[in-house]
Amino acid sequence: MKYLSTILICILLFIGGCNSSGGGGGGDADESIPGAGAEDYPNRDYASEFMMWERYETPFADTDKLGAGDLKMCWAAVAANLLTWAGWAADEDDAFDIFRTHFEDEPGYVYDALGYYFTSYVSGVKAEMVTVREARSSMLLDFIVSAVHEGKGVAMKIAYPDKKIGHFLTIYGYRYLPDEDNFILYFADSDDRLHQIQQFKVEWDDANSRWEIQNSYPDWYLVYVLSLAQS
Repeated sequence: MKYLSTILICILLFIGGCNSSGGGGGGDADESIPGAGAEDYPNRDYASEFMMWERYETPFADTDKLGAGDLKMCWAAVAANLLTWAGWAADEDDAFDIFRTHFEDEPGYVYDALGYYFTSYVSGVKAEMVTVREARSSMLLDFIVSAVHEGKGVAMKIAYPDKKIGHFLTIYGYRYLPDEDNFILYFADSDDRLHQIQQFKVEWDDANSRWEIQNSYPDWYLVYVLSLAQS
């Protein structure tokens, strides 16, 4: 694997967006989020394949946008998935309805949705107590491996090279390709209108120093990963 040292603890906002065919918001918040020091991941060998919904015998959460009043709210859909998978909410569709009611249909921030939910519905817990993010770096896949093995809710932001559009997906596992030192990621997408797990391959690009997607979202790349601790 490839290693860098900078990991960030998120107590600030996450840049948002939505996505692919419909356009949406964009930008890159990394420059505005200061570093908070290094964080170590548990040392473990990569599993050949790790599917969270099978390992934990827990249904994956996968709410979908309705297509009216929520076209740019992938960030809120992902927040609903994280809350449900991690046990903070009972149902991802109900949680997403809360966000659809409270927030405008605009590109947004996963952390805003989580913060609102914890403030409004969870006594004594704040979002910053249970969320972690890391900067865009070669360690994104190390972060994912550790987080899914710990059963956390995990999401990633992906972006198109011009950085004008971004999209959030919920991660539910991976397959490691040792001969290539690359990965296939399993994820749920609020844009597909189906309750299903999808997958794409990500490869490390030395020239651009980033993990790039090889199918489903070709030419897109991973920006950062967000995890939510279990309740």
